[in-house]
Amino acid sequence: MLRFFQFSLLSLFLIMISPSALQAQLLNVESVRSDADSAGWYGQLNFNLSLSQYNDRVLQFTNKANLSYFSDHHAYLFLNNLKLVNLDGASVISSGYSHLRSTFNRENRFSPEVFFQYQYNNNLGLQNRFLGGTGFRYTLFDGDNWTGSFSTGLMAEYEQWQEDRAPAIDNRFIKSTSNLSLRGNLNSQTTFLLIGYYQARPNQFFQARSILETQLQVKITQRISLSVQFSAAYDADPVIDIPNWTYELSNGLIIKL
Repeated sequence: MLRFFQFSLLSLFLIMISPSALQAQLLNVESVRSDADSAGWYGQLNFNLSLSQYNDRVLQFTNKANLSYFSDHHAYLFLNNLKLVNLDGASVISSGYSHLRSTFNRENRFSPEVFFQYQYNNNLGLQNRFLGGTGFRYTLFDGDNWTGSFSTGLMAEYEQWQEDRAPAIDNRFIKSTSNLSLRGNLNSQTTFLLIGYYQARPNQFFQARSILETQLQVKITQRISLSVQFSAAYDADPVIDIPNWTYELSNGLIIKL
């Protein structure tokens, strides 16, 4: 056990994440959904740590935690993400989310879902975002190595935005939310995930917030994997003056509990 923790701590300092632009605004649930085959508890920790020294010293830390419970018929997921960036001893960026999702009749091709989320992103000017919704998940195919699914539903969203000293902006929306995902095994050590999200108000369906994400996981040991992830997001009508396009490229360490 001691060797395991020593190896984990050493890996955290050795794995470096690349400089990235703004964090994607959408929570990608499918990228951390457990693919457990039996009932029980499942957990996953993901650590990213970067330390660079040029004119300034920059320390960036990201932690993701996934705790899931699978009963014989249903699935319950609790997800957390925290990102901190420290520039010469001062915190300059802080962002995170908490997400709770329940999937009912998980073994069926058609599975109803409910979800709730809290999110903030100081880098984007997002002070608070609360949302809750319901929908369904439809399994398109489920083979030995590849799985595809489609999800759609409705959600209520409340946002608070504020950029620098500008007046705060509060929004309340009803939105549709849909995603299409593909997950597969490239070989016995490598898994691949591709997912696309689309969120829009019904009266402005073609002015959407969308995201495309790919993730590659390479197994190092039975419980430790290396993750490489790229996300690109597009918001057709940003609330405040931020870029329409944002992206992030990162890699990190995943520990399965």
